[in-house]
Amino acid sequence: MQINQLRYFIEVARTGSMNQAASNLFISQPNLSKAIVNLEEEFKIKVFDRTNRGVKLTKEGKDFLTYATYIINQIDNLEKIYSDLSQENGFKLEVSSMKLYTLGIVLSEVYKKVNNKKIKISLKETHKEKIIEDVSTMKSEIGIIALSNMQERVFKGVLENRDLEFNPICKDKIYIYIGKNNPLYDNDVIKPEELNEFICVHLVEEPINALTYSVELDLLGFSHKDRAIYLNDKETITQFVLETNAYVIASGFNKIEKVSGIRAIPLEDDSVYFTVGWIKRRKEELSDEAKLFLEILLENMRNM
Repeated sequence: MQINQLRYFIEVARTGSMNQAASNLFISQPNLSKAIVNLEEEFKIKVFDRTNRGVKLTKEGKDFLTYATYIINQIDNLEKIYSDLSQENGFKLEVSSMKLYTLGIVLSEVYKKVNNKKIKISLKETHKEKIIEDVSTMKSEIGIIALSNMQERVFKGVLENRDLEFNPICKDKIYIYIGKNNPLYDNDVIKPEELNEFICVHLVEEPINALTYSVELDLLGFSHKDRAIYLNDKETITQFVLETNAYVIASGFNKIEKVSGIRAIPLEDDSVYFTVGWIKRRKEELSDEAKLFLEILLENMRNM
């Protein structure tokens, strides 16, 4: 078996068409068909059912696709790692993180301390499930996440299954983010029942978060089921809060009140809180680059 055969198989499965896959791969359709047939003969399985409208994965094909995708991802990661290592004396850091307003400050301080012409820093801001995936598959060395105390049990099980470890940095209370159009804008604290007449805007980026979010709001006393908007883009949410009397529930580390006209007001009920921390692969030592990043991150978060 050749690696290219797996890549060909994955592309055919993705497109559902031999012709389209051949075009995307810049090879002839007969050569592609032959590669797939050779793959089937070698493993003594049938991966596709051929129809007039294209090809469809068989049950064996679906299982084979899972393994093939994993193998190709690992090969791509391996090539990337050793390609980067060939750049001697370089500074290389890859981080996946939730959105933190302090990240820009942290990265600028890292850059100032490195003073190295060969520098490559990759920061991906995304949701918790993607952060966990990135660290687990070696696309990022470390990940920064925030878990509510109601999410911790679920996500710690996910981390354990991925052989990852969670290192807490600090705890943070829940904040309500509102704009000047909300009559609670000048409050020092907000009670859950005070928000029931306003619409809640939810940032739902991941399946597990969507499942736990509703439970948390119920326990906090929010009547949200009939008055809610679900979005997965923070810029859209920020603009919506600025223009209406809607509110957002989040940790204080999001700090969208840095946008003019939005305040973060603490929730009076402290039965739910967030733990901010970082994750890494359990059996690996951190690089010097990651240690420097975390040192500066922790210092900045303590001074917030």
